[in-house]
Amino acid sequence: MISTLVNLLGGFYESNDFAKVEAIAHSINRAVPGDEVSLKFLGLVYYRTGRTKDAIRLFDRVHRRTSARPEKIETGTSAVAAVAREATRRVPYLAQAWCDLGSALMKLKGNEAPQQSFQTACLA
Repeated sequence: MISTLVNLLGGFYESNDFAKVEAIAHSINRAVPGDEVSLKFLGLVYYRTGRTKDAIRLFDRVHRRTSARPEKIETGTSAVAAVAREATRRVPYLAQAWCDLGSALMKLKGNEAPQQSFQTACLA
């Protein structure tokens, strides 16, 4: 299920269908509490659709979560780890989304915030 949802999210992002990306990101977040990838993509959709304040609030929320729990998600069997693995696979449509996320973070949050997004885009 996670793989399908991430694939749909990436495919709809690639076709600029932000309403569907938003709906899928919400679905992933409801199905996998604690997932940060879906929140990052939701923030990206907010940014791309002109809801800048909502995007900043969401990016700040993700940053606070990450700062409070600095350990990396290990490749385990948890659903949170599964979403992270699926979203960082080597597929072009995800690479573009990660690159766009890095650009949005750079514009909204400064130079350090987008580093992980750009690294993930390069891997994808």
